Amino acid sequence: MEKALPYLNDENLKRAPARRYNSAIIQRQADKLYDEFIEQVHGKISQQIRGEQDQTAWKKLIEQNNLLEELEDSMADLNFGAEE
Repeated sequence: MEKALPYLNDENLKRAPARRYNSAIIQRQADKLYDEFIEQVHGKISQQIRGEQDQTAWKKLIEQNNLLEELEDSMADLNFGAEE
């Protein structure tokens, strides 16, 4: 979210003044990106667990694979658009 909002705001400024979105729409777009990201992470983890969909199986998989640290590193490296 920290990187999505500035990116979406920059993209909005590129639009013609009469066609620019208000801040509520920009926030909804950022929220949608966040929701899609969470759904993708959830889906990938649940594929790895397969039949065992209980809390213990999730915790074990997350800890064994250092998923939180990997996810944090990936998010820190994330770039939007031509930003690099």
